[in-house]
Amino acid sequence: MKILIVDDSLINLKVEQKMLEKLNCRVETALSGEECLEKVKENTYDLIFMDIMMPNMDGVETFKKLQLLENFNTPVVTLTADVENDAKERYLKIGFNDYLSKPASMEQLKQVLKNYES
Repeated sequence: MKILIVDDSLINLKVEQKMLEKLNCRVETALSGEECLEKVKENTYDLIFMDIMMPNMDGVETFKKLQLLENFNTPVVTLTADVENDAKERYLKIGFNDYLSKPASMEQLKQVLKNYES
């Protein structure tokens, strides 16, 4: 499975990348919403994990711009520190395919990958 992780924290990216690689995923990373959009225009991914709280272009704005791209149909899962009571419901209503709170466990990542295997 080819995955793109989008997060403005290099430490978070490295941790998430290592975990997903242990689950036999090919992982690419983006440090911003802008970099995410560029990578998606040039590559095809099976799944995108998106941080929400990023400077310049947050995860919601990035997600909305992804949806405007022609032929974009990659599942996008939030991977966020936003754990307010209604966070999951709010992000699913926006259109995200799934919601994970940080730090995600190996089991949670396994379950999400299983849900989106083709």
